[in-house]
Amino acid sequence: MGAIVVYGVSLSSVTLVNKAHKLPRMIELIKLSDPVLLQVLSDALVEQEIFFRIDNAGMNALMPLPTVMDARVLVAEDAFKAAEQILHDLELKQ
Repeated sequence: MGAIVVYGVSLSSVTLVNKAHKLPRMIELIKLSDPVLLQVLSDALVEQEIFFRIDNAGMNALMPLPTVMDARVLVAEDAFKAAEQILHDLELKQ
């Protein structure tokens, strides 16, 4: 199982967090193998205060085969459209 890294705004400010303190539903935004692009995207998501997490961060160092263990960027469901716009603005996805 890969590492999971959670970033973004504090849970208290996420609208989908209910009284049971559950995490918001996450949707996969993109898979990336380039650590520089991953950092650029992470910085942009933090700047826009979009709650996100990265699965399999750094796993390509253990299995250096392209696309086998790419990092998966997941965002909160309610912020998916805004996150897609960030991808478009960074020219990571058409």
